[in-house]
Amino acid sequence: MGRSEKIKKRYDRWSRYYDAFDLGGVNDQKMLAVDLLKPEKNAIIMDIGTGTGAIIPYLAKQISNEGQIIGIDFSKKMVQTANERIIKQKITSKAKAMVADGTKLPFPDGHFDAIIATFAFTSFPEPEKAMKECARVLRPGGRFSILDTGKPTRKKHQLKYRYLKFVMWKAGYTDISLDIPGLVRKAGLKVSKIERFSGSFAYITLAYKI
Repeated sequence: MGRSEKIKKRYDRWSRYYDAFDLGGVNDQKMLAVDLLKPEKNAIIMDIGTGTGAIIPYLAKQISNEGQIIGIDFSKKMVQTANERIIKQKITSKAKAMVADGTKLPFPDGHFDAIIATFAFTSFPEPEKAMKECARVLRPGGRFSILDTGKPTRKKHQLKYRYLKFVMWKAGYTDISLDIPGLVRKAGLKVSKIERFSGSFAYITLAYKI
C-alpha cells in the first residue's frame, strides 16, 4: 500500500473524532489564516484538505450568498462529516464539500478568487503537485493562505522539533520539514507575508498569483 492510500485510510478512520484534536478544531491561528485572505463578498473560495470542514462556517461568515466555498478532501468520510456540518450550520446555499484529488483538481484555470489550506500540505502525499494545481485554479490577483507546521527559526527549539517531526510522521505521515514558502515559489506564486506564532511551530504563508 502506497503512502497516499495509507493516509486516506487513516483519515477515514479519524473522521469521527478528528475535531477532538487541537488541529482539528477552529482556533485563533486558523481564523487569522482566513482573515488574511480578505475575500470579497462574492468570492469563490477553495478550502483544500478541508478535513471535517471545521473552518468552513467561519469562512462562510466572510462572504454573501453570491459567494461560494468548496471544501475538498480525498477522504470520503471526512467529506461526509464536512457536509453534515454544513447542513447543521445551515450554510448549504454557499458551501459544500466534495471528494477530490489535490493533484488533479476538477476545476478550470483561474476558477477561484481565494484558496486556504490549514494543516494540510504537510500531510499531502504529493505536496508539490498539489501546490501547482492550486496555482493553476487560482485567478490572477487571487490570494492563497496556507497555515501549517514547519521547522523553527530558533536553535533552542530544534530538539523539540525533531521529536515532533518523528511523532507527526508516525501519527499521520505528516512531514513537518516541508518548505511551504519554497513550494509556493516553485509553483509560480508570490509570497507576500510569513506570519509566525510565538511558542508554536505553526506559521502562515500568504501568497498571491500575478
